Amino acid sequence: PFVLADVMVKVGGGEYLPVSKITSSDRDSTTVNVEASMALPAGTIDISAYSASRGIATAGVKTIDVVPAPAPSVVGAYPSDGSTDLAHTIAVTVQYVPPAFKLSDLTSAQLVASQKGKYPVEILSVENKNTKCKHTYCSLFEVKVRAPALNTTDNGGGAARFSAHNAAGAMFSWNFTYVASGKPEVLGFSPKWQKVVADAAEAAATEQTVTIFLRNFPRAGCTGTCKAEAERRSTRVRFTRGATPVDVTPSSITETAGMLSIHVVAPARGVSGDETLTVRAVADGDNALVETGGFAFAYVAPPRSVSPVDGSVAGGTLVTVKAYGIDAIPAQSDVLVSINDGTTETVLSSANVLAVTDNTQAGLVAEMTLSLSMPAVASAGVFTCRVKLVGASTEHLITDFLFEYFIAPVVSKLEQGDATVTGQTAATDGASTALRISNFPAIASGADVAVTFASVASPVLAYVNFKGGVWLQVRVPPAVDLAPGVVALTVQFTGAEPVPRGGVAGDTYVRAPKVASV
Repeated sequence: PFVLADVMVKVGGGEYLPVSKITSSDRDSTTVNVEASMALPAGTIDISAYSASRGIATAGVKTIDVVPAPAPSVVGAYPSDGSTDLAHTIAVTVQYVPPAFKLSDLTSAQLVASQKGKYPVEILSVENKNTKCKHTYCSLFEVKVRAPALNTTDNGGGAARFSAHNAAGAMFSWNFTYVASGKPEVLGFSPKWQKVVADAAEAAATEQTVTIFLRNFPRAGCTGTCKAEAERRSTRVRFTRGATPVDVTPSSITETAGMLSIHVVAPARGVSGDETLTVRAVADGDNALVETGGFAFAYVAPPRSVSPVDGSVAGGTLVTVKAYGIDAIPAQSDVLVSINDGTTETVLSSANVLAVTDNTQAGLVAEMTLSLSMPAVASAGVFTCRVKLVGASTEHLITDFLFEYFIAPVVSKLEQGDATVTGQTAATDGASTALRISNFPAIASGADVAVTFASVASPVLAYVNFKGGVWLQVRVPPAVDLAPGVVALTVQFTGAEPVPRGGVAGDTYVRAPKVASV
């Protein structure tokens, strides 16, 4: 180990000086801190060190690279676009500026519009976003500026270039896109989706009123008369998918300070997918037909139903899957249902497709019903089942669902396996038997199980849950007609099971019976 005065270090062409701190030292190495303040040109610099007790002749030298500090650059700006007729406050994130950078370091800022008009930009604030940084390499600052509305000569919009300056000239710059203020502009709309129809009798219930917020519609500068002009010019909302558009008359139009709100009922659809919406106003006098840019409105299929949602690992469970919003119901031979590992997505097996039924109703409901026989699997768990169209030239996913496999319950032990025809047993109470059932759900009371001897129901006298099963004590009833013989003792779980993975609390799910018999 060394003391401070014994470790001498020289940086570049300076003189040897003691180090400021020894952070660690052992027989193999010593780590020190060296403080040196100097301007370094790009290139390389030598760091030399030796032990004063051993002499300068033992000095070691390490050459390190000195790279130039990068020029300031803009990481991002928000917002990145806006209308030409409005002023905009823009937050600009800048990196690679000196760590002591402050508002007074900026002398000016300006923007140059795409039509070459130049405008002064107000610099509002400078905020250090990485206060722990002491070097240019790690610096990060937010600069807020306010850009003015553009003159009519620059109303065409387009890409503008902003730049911020210090005493030496331009320090950093960024792009901003202006949207021409005279064009109709969709500011937003809500809701952005609607469920497809799952039952033709309830088609009207799926229809939602979509509110579309517009500016400069049906023309720029119509403040105070926009609503009246839109109504006079037979404004319609066009829903387009494929080659057949549907024009829908708004249910109402309202105006606030030149901004229009158009309310329209979205038509019911049976097939899922996006439709392009545009707002159109017909020609009127000197005003030509006007149409906004298109925006996407989604028709979303309701969740597919699966019944039951689980089955035994032994396979053979018959499952019905109903999926909605299918554009074209495939033939049975064109459908493949793969059973995939829920974690790795490895295909483990495939279900036997027994039938594919087209339940399309009145051209408004596109419903496909699959009848499946589930295959056996090696272990219990939740698996992803993918329904694919494979008969076409390019296969694609139709729908998917989760299916839970369980190990079927078994009676692993039966205390009294025989009784008299009057129901007498060798149990302590003389009228019961006890059995241990493995792979059985936990029960909260005796009412969660149904116990039968042949066709005769029997009450549960006592129960104990254990990991992976339950122990039951049940009353043994007299035999039917007091006839001797062997009967089946059957125990079925009738209690509530948890919501399956991917399910929704409060919804009802059909599960396969959990039954053990002996």
